[in-house]
Amino acid sequence: MVSPIRLALVDELAEHDRLVELGVGDRPAVARALAERGCRVVAVDIDPGDRTLAAAREVENEGVEGSLRVRRGDVLALAKGTGDSGTRPLADADERDAIDAVYACNLPAELQRPTVALADRLDAVCVFTTLGFEEPVVPVRRRSVEGASLYVARDDERGERSPGPE
Repeated sequence: MVSPIRLALVDELAEHDRLVELGVGDRPAVARALAERGCRVVAVDIDPGDRTLAAAREVENEGVEGSLRVRRGDVLALAKGTGDSGTRPLADADERDAIDAVYACNLPAELQRPTVALADRLDAVCVFTTLGFEEPVVPVRRRSVEGASLYVARDDERGERSPGPE
């Protein structure tokens, strides 16, 4: 089941075809919901949880239109694009088929800069939620949805970093 706040994130991202969720952990609800809407999602975490691995198997077995792939990876290495740990988690991504969006749920302040750097490297939209008690440490445009804040660091309109609040 997807909470109203996370459903708002799904609604925000469902227009994109290829997405990367960073720090999925054991919370696959957003990635799975996006796959069920026909999106191709690569969920990345240093240690993906059992529920996330099970969700990926279920999506594959249920013949869902989209896909959910789970990969081990470190956002710091991905942001730099160095070594196997900087490229292997996204190796499923077809070179001809660029990543459209990078997103994260409950993104801690210390991972916001590398997350946006990865989105920059991929020329992708970047949307995230924070832990709730932290403010973003990168320039963002805030969107209030279902009583929660979504932070847009890169968007489609300009294809570049958000200048901050509008």
